[in-house]
Amino acid sequence: MMRVFRSGAVDEQICLLICIAGPSATGKTHFSEELKTSLAQSGIAAVVIGFDDYYREHWTPDSIYGFDTVDAIDRDALIDDVQALLERRLQHRRRYDMSTRDVSWESFNEIWDVVLLEGAFGPQLLMDHLDPDLLIYMYASLPIRVIRRLRRDVRERQRTPLSVLRQSVMQMLPGERRFIHPLRRSADLVIRDLPTGLPLAVKRIEGLIKRS
Repeated sequence: MMRVFRSGAVDEQICLLICIAGPSATGKTHFSEELKTSLAQSGIAAVVIGFDDYYREHWTPDSIYGFDTVDAIDRDALIDDVQALLERRLQHRRRYDMSTRDVSWESFNEIWDVVLLEGAFGPQLLMDHLDPDLLIYMYASLPIRVIRRLRRDVRERQRTPLSVLRQSVMQMLPGERRFIHPLRRSADLVIRDLPTGLPLAVKRIEGLIKRS
């Protein structure tokens, strides 16, 4: 497989790039971890990287979308790390703390043949630079997503239920309509549930590897 970046650079190493996109709280992170486990059972080493770790440090929220916008993502850091991942030379993994908005790095010593990039904001910026080998779009109904987001943000991000609901209505939904929903038209797979979607994704990735 020869990968050509939009900059014109060429990478002849075989390393698949899989994007798992979709609106907030559709299960992207859980699906990605399950996909990594399933691929490992087939002898395929994968690494999961979250687009959420590329939020800009101490960024001032957008007046309309808050953090629900591609502008909140550090594009240059994201592109640099994706190129390093595809070339198997990333040594330090970026982390973003949703509570403090601090950025940190940790040692990265994994081995991989497949890069699983998951998140709501980031795929849009990435696809301006290079095409993923597979774009997976996660879907779940709005009531389910709001309940999931409430549980997650209150427990993990130290937010109040009222602030989560307010953000969901005022910023999340408008941001999704503008930045995330259009990705569905470009998706290779649209997944609504784990039991059905996981085998489909594994099969598609195995097929890509065989053809590479």
